[in-house]
Amino acid sequence: MIPQSFIADLLNRIDIVEVVGRHVTLKKAGANYQGLCPFHNEKSPSFSVSPTKQFYHCFGCGAHGSAISFLMEHSGLTYVDAIEELARSAGLTVPREERRPQDIAKQKQAIALSEVMGPAADWYKQQLKVTPRAIEYLKGRGLSGEIAKRFNLGYAPDSWQGLEAVFGSYSEDVIANVLVEAGLIIQSDAKRYDRFRDRIIFPIRNPKGQVIAFGGRILDAGEPKYLNSPETPLFSKGNTLYGLFEARQAIRDKGYVIVCEGYMDVVALAQLGFANGVATLGTACTANHVRSLMRQADRIIFSFDGDAAGQRAAKRALEACLPMMADDKEVKFLFLPAEHDPDSFVRERGAPAFEEAIRQAMPLSSFVIQVANEGHDWNTPEGRAQTQHAAKPLLLSMSPIALRAQLIRELSQRVGITSAELENFCGLKTVAPTPTMTPVQTNTTGYVAATIPPNGKKPWVNKKAPQPPGPPPTAPTDLAEQVLRVLLQFPYLGRNLEPEQKRLILNAAHKRSEKAHILMTDLINQCEAMPSNVGFAVFQEQLDKTALAKSYAILRDRIMDSDLTEDIAKEDFYGTLKKLEHIDLKDQMTEIAARIAAGSAQEGDADKYRQLMAKLK
Repeated sequence: MIPQSFIADLLNRIDIVEVVGRHVTLKKAGANYQGLCPFHNEKSPSFSVSPTKQFYHCFGCGAHGSAISFLMEHSGLTYVDAIEELARSAGLTVPREERRPQDIAKQKQAIALSEVMGPAADWYKQQLKVTPRAIEYLKGRGLSGEIAKRFNLGYAPDSWQGLEAVFGSYSEDVIANVLVEAGLIIQSDAKRYDRFRDRIIFPIRNPKGQVIAFGGRILDAGEPKYLNSPETPLFSKGNTLYGLFEARQAIRDKGYVIVCEGYMDVVALAQLGFANGVATLGTACTANHVRSLMRQADRIIFSFDGDAAGQRAAKRALEACLPMMADDKEVKFLFLPAEHDPDSFVRERGAPAFEEAIRQAMPLSSFVIQVANEGHDWNTPEGRAQTQHAAKPLLLSMSPIALRAQLIRELSQRVGITSAELENFCGLKTVAPTPTMTPVQTNTTGYVAATIPPNGKKPWVNKKAPQPPGPPPTAPTDLAEQVLRVLLQFPYLGRNLEPEQKRLILNAAHKRSEKAHILMTDLINQCEAMPSNVGFAVFQEQLDKTALAKSYAILRDRIMDSDLTEDIAKEDFYGTLKKLEHIDLKDQMTEIAARIAAGSAQEGDADKYRQLMAKLK
């Protein structure tokens, strides 16, 4: 296990501009550097790298992190490999902490499993080359040898112990146990036999290109048609997308990703010029799938069959997408005719027809309305009420973005109510409109000129009636947010707060709102848990793992262009603490004065008031 203090020290030593600059063309833009984002397709630069914060952030797709996370996302390195590469560039040796026995056992297990995956994939690939029947099957599906090589396709012979040719006899418990855990062989009572037999093999790779599992398709009739590896320490279906490793460059080039239902769809589409396809692995689309897809592209096209199963899959994908939607993301649903999958559609109608179908695919907003109205009649009050009821959980799952507001407006018109009524039904808070200000006339002195009617008499004014609003008062500096911003950039300032300082900060946050109080409490706790040498980048990655990650992301967006230095930050922080102390003293004095004026003073109030006055002076 790598010590957190070493990681912090490493990131303090390396220059993220240099690390990112090896892969992205960067230009100086104020205090930061800018370039085209490598994680999504864009024409104008929204990718910013801060040398002072040692942090990158894309204002387009939201990708962000330290030099470590950049190498993980861009180069497909594991967390440890990224640290080791940076350490080598800095001339450092990565230290290791003593780990718990269970952690060591898990790592050994993962290493053992990964060591058998590569040889197994190579053997399957070799078997394909010497099996004419399997080759003819792939040719019959229109696949070339080049595509088979690109996806590392193979063939599992119709043999019960075929992998013994690679790993030796299954009677040897040491190797057989590893193969069972890897999902390559099955143990039933005393029998051990290959999981994949007489199937085309589709190796499943992680972002680094390492084989972590397999999928197999039957050549002739048989069940199941598709068979996947079981869940292992290397492989989780809910976190893995087939073909993502192979599709990454094509996704960036085309600017969108196609999500299909099976391996063969992905491979066949790549053969036909759509190399930007991926597939879920026999499971519903999950939030982790969507998160991974949105890091790769701003546009996601889910391509499903038009049958009932395809509709169910689309609904699950919709539910996974709604909480993660942003106004700069586009999600569409392409429902092909019942007799077609993407492969057959392109072969029969051609690539231009498929591209046109993608352009005409159903937007997420339209699909939300369709799902909400499914089985209900727009033409009856009951049907509209049922639609309104069905739409509620869908709207509640979305964050308050512009798309949700548009959906509310569209749905409210369909069900015959106002947007405010639909928001109230769903329990959503509405934003009150800003009152329209009536311009006032001023004279040369700058004072408001009185309006005199033609008869020369001054107008009668009802002093008790509400007066028209004047210019809004200048809002005082939000001290609570000022503290949040400073601690977010310099967490060490929050590590050793005195109890009184913490009380003042939390009290200021509570005055602002309950949410601000919760956020400030968590931020201080996060600061206290960090080593003293942790910088901005490491701290942000830690905050990304918390339950309040979205709130921290909003704050981070506000400070990314800040050039606040450490000296100024300290001055601001302790100056703010002093202001909070003054405010607290005045609040206490006001409270005592109110009690005295009301005749309910407590014993010692007068003395305490004098003490507070002296302290304030």
